[in-house]
Amino acid sequence: MMAVSGLTRFTGRSPSSFYYISRLNLNHFPTFIVTFSIKRQQQQQQQQQQSWRRRMYSKASADGVEEKVKAPFGSWKSPITADVVSGADKRLGGIAVDSHGRLIWLESRPTEAGRAVLVKEPEKPGDEPIDITPKEFGVRTIAQEYGGGAFKVSGDTIIFSNYKDQRLYKQFIGPGDSSPIPLTPDYGGPVVCYADGVFDFRFNRYVTVREDRRESSLNPTTTIVAIGLNDENIQEPKIIVSGSDFYAFPRMDPNGERMAWIEWGHPNMPWDKAELWVGYISEDG
Repeated sequence: MMAVSGLTRFTGRSPSSFYYISRLNLNHFPTFIVTFSIKRQQQQQQQQQQSWRRRMYSKASADGVEEKVKAPFGSWKSPITADVVSGADKRLGGIAVDSHGRLIWLESRPTEAGRAVLVKEPEKPGDEPIDITPKEFGVRTIAQEYGGGAFKVSGDTIIFSNYKDQRLYKQFIGPGDSSPIPLTPDYGGPVVCYADGVFDFRFNRYVTVREDRRESSLNPTTTIVAIGLNDENIQEPKIIVSGSDFYAFPRMDPNGERMAWIEWGHPNMPWDKAELWVGYISEDG
């Protein structure tokens, strides 16, 4: 059995040079052992770092890398530009599955100025994935600034939020894919946003969170609205839940008779104080 019974510091010739001697009890016989020299350890680390720098400099010179250029703070030019960093790789977002069991995912492309595209798994293994979103569209919502929940898939139907005008569009992705059809009114700009929607099969509609900036961009009105999917004419969405500052995660039960959602109000954030509500859907929706 060994136990440390004492630790004493001894200073050398310079202030940074000191040694530790541990007094150990080995089988009850006191023994003094010089354990290490911190100054010696520091010198070895400095020598290793200098050696590493020399090797790296020699390698850089051999590879033809330019020497460092000294310049005032903020004025030096770097080969690592914002375009290089942002264009390094694609970003993958939400996923879903179509009626044939093929995977659908959201893909953000730096080479296209960050445009987000829905992509479908190919029918045959080894083939290239198939772009669903036409080039003039981008799948992204800016609701509540953070965005998210920009699309939903049910069978061969996709509902998505278009980045440029923030309108909701419906697109059929079965045989003979169709062009996106607008579902929500055109307000002349991206002043009304939608996010995190679900299908309501009982009333053949789309239930989603809406953020309305038409009256105030600083304090937009957030509600949960329903949008008909079989209306030939575009109608103003129907408000089904309102009164709180923020809403999220509207979800329907399998029978379409009840809906659950999360809500919270200023000055809280959702992780500080949020409430889970469940409401019954009336016969007329």
